[in-house]
Amino acid sequence: MRVPALQNKVWIGLIAAAVVSGFGVAAWLGGNSAPPTGNPPSNISSQPPTQSINVERQVTLYWIATKEKKFVAVPMPISAPSSEVALKTALTTVIAQSVKQPNLYSAIPPQTKVLDFTVKDKDIRLNLSKEFASGGGSASMTGRVVQILYTATSLNPDANLFLSIEGKPLTYLGGEGVEISQPITRESFPLEF
Repeated sequence: MRVPALQNKVWIGLIAAAVVSGFGVAAWLGGNSAPPTGNPPSNISSQPPTQSINVERQVTLYWIATKEKKFVAVPMPISAPSSEVALKTALTTVIAQSVKQPNLYSAIPPQTKVLDFTVKDKDIRLNLSKEFASGGGSASMTGRVVQILYTATSLNPDANLFLSIEGKPLTYLGGEGVEISQPITRESFPLEF
């Protein structure tokens, strides 16, 4: 038995019908009664859902080490459930906990507390307790600013950090007076100092 040859127009029509019916079956299996159109149905919001999705974020803590008669901030990544939680976790960790690796330490006084912390767009506002400004020389003061700055901006290296002590914007830190220009950016303080 011989199958008759079909014209190109017939083949194109058959392919188009198969594609359209494939979309219809997919929509039906997905719970929709009609194939999608250009406009969403009026009962579906075009806004993203307000329910948060738990996505692990990588944030980096910065510890201090000595390197060839200089100090350097050393990155150490950790994970947390969301951006703001990740940054809060990182800041709390770098302030309150000691690093468990030899030759690394924190220049931040351990009694320092995070009093307030907000992130809005590229601006990070961090208010620390007065202990942050106590004790140490200029290298220690620079080290603690570098640790806070790089840790707070680890998710957005181009962010601006506004640092306050007990609610007052920080302009000088310590007895030797390390000058702090606000906002603080990574360009203000290099990793090696």
